Parts: sequence; structure tokens; C-alpha cells
Amino acid sequence: MKVAEVGTTSGADRDRVLAIVTALPSHVRIRIDANGGWSPAEAEEALQSLSDLELEYVEQPCATLAQCAELKKRLALIGLPTKIAVDEGLRRATDPDDDRVHAQIRAAADIVIVKAAPLGGVAAALRIAARLDLPTVVSGALDTSVGLSAGLALAAALPSQPYAAGLGTGRLLAHDVLVSPVVPHDGRLDVFRHEPDPAALAAAAERVPLDRRAWWTDRLARCLGALTAAAQHPATQHPAAQHPASENTIGQNPAGWSV
Repeated sequence: MKVAEVGTTSGADRDRVLAIVTALPSHVRIRIDANGGWSPAEAEEALQSLSDLELEYVEQPCATLAQCAELKKRLALIGLPTKIAVDEGLRRATDPDDDRVHAQIRAAADIVIVKAAPLGGVAAALRIAARLDLPTVVSGALDTSVGLSAGLALAAALPSQPYAAGLGTGRLLAHDVLVSPVVPHDGRLDVFRHEPDPAALAAAAERVPLDRRAWWTDRLARCLGALTAAAQHPATQHPAAQHPASENTIGQNPAGWSV
């Protein structure tokens, strides 16, 4: 659940988290996400106030990796075992596949949040997760079912998943591009490659304003130009990008696997 929203207090956040903990069965674990809204000192105070609720982890408590690393040290000094997960610290890095960024993440986090689309696709995200060598949570960003199927392929290809994936967001969408959206059943999601339904896709396109459609068309054109340039000059790619990708591993996931 989201915390540290502008205008809220740590006391109000605690009341909300406590209300949810009280309403749910005792085996359900709670994660909070501050979206970088706290300073290290504010995060320490807030997490101390929530320490009795046994949070599974706090996601991106501070805006920068350096601040998260400072918070990690603060929590260790006071003996608070709350785990720190990094999300924006990875996917918004100038180069998420850079060794220096990875070293900073290891110093700042116990867990890394990995999202397929922002990191360049399933194979790229899988490679980055392997190089980071931290417990990994695959999550989405309110994707349609097509995007969720990519996240599911990534999650199923990981060698281990100590934490549940954050891919149950399909039920939050008012509309999707599939006739039968990807939603969890009994806490599980089946791994299938989904393609958009033409009629649902056409209806979705009609709901996009013309200015927003132009914005996306321009962005896609610029991305295509960057990819074309990179393909023509492969020597300029990051060395890790030239490592063998794990496409075959992903492709071998049986359709019936669940995550």
C-alpha cells in the first residue's frame, strides 16, 4: 500500500496500515511503498512506528540510492529488521545495466523490484536481475494483460522467487485489450503469451485523445531511431548487452506454470 503521500503524516499512515492489517487474515504479508517520499530520518521514524506490524518490506523509501543506503545503515544501528526494496532506483537509472549502479543498489537494498517494459523487455530484465543477484520481485505498472503476460514470463524464468510477484493488477483496469483479462485466481496467475483482441484494441484506441496518440507515436518513432542506430553501431552498446540473452530459457516455460 502507498504511504508518504504529500500532506499525510506518519501517524495517519500507521492508522491506515493498521486498519488493513486488522482486516486481513494473519498470514497475509503487507508491503508499503513510499515512492521516495521520505528522507532517511523520516523513513527511520516511520518504520519504527510500524515495526510491530511485521511488514514484508518497504519499497523505495527514499528518492536516491545514497539515501536508501543511509537508511539501511540507520535501521541496522537500531536493530530494525525491515527490508528495503528498490524500484525507481533501478528502472530510472541512466543505465540500469551499469556495474556502478548495481553496486549502489546492493549497498542500498535487500530486494530489487524488476519490471519488464521499463528495463527493455523480458530478456534484458532477466539479465539485469541475474547480474544484481538480489532477491527479486517482478512487478508491473498497471499494464494491460499483454504487458502482464511479459511480466509473467519474466517471473517464471527466474531461478527462485522468495516473494510473491506484483502482477495481480489486471482487475484494477476499467478496460483491457483482451476479452478475458489476466487476473489472479486463488492468488496465482497462469503463464501464457497473450495477444490483444482486435476489437478490444480498436476500442482502446478510440479512448486515447489525439494529442496523447501523437505523443506516443513520436515517442515510438524516437525509440525506433535509437534502436536502429544501436543495431548499426553494436560496439557502442553496453558490454552486458552483448552477453547471450535468455530468450530460450523464457520460451521453455510450460504454459501451465503458475507464479
